Amino acid sequence: MYDCDEVPDEHFPALLAYLEGLRGRARELTVQKAEALMRELDEGGPGADPRLLEKTQRIRQVLQLLS
Repeated sequence: MYDCDEVPDEHFPALLAYLEGLRGRARELTVQKAEALMRELDEGGPGADPRLLEKTQRIRQVLQLLS
């Protein structure tokens, strides 16, 4: 869901709306996986692939929504 090739920008708001309805364990797991991915991307440092910037923005949006 964080890759714009897999989920195009025009569909991402619909995905966020769906995620907003998550409850319980599904919500917890989604947050845990997003946090883990964010840590992984942070470890890549500034020399990381420029496409990762968009992925990072999407992860932040998901974390903001669910946290």
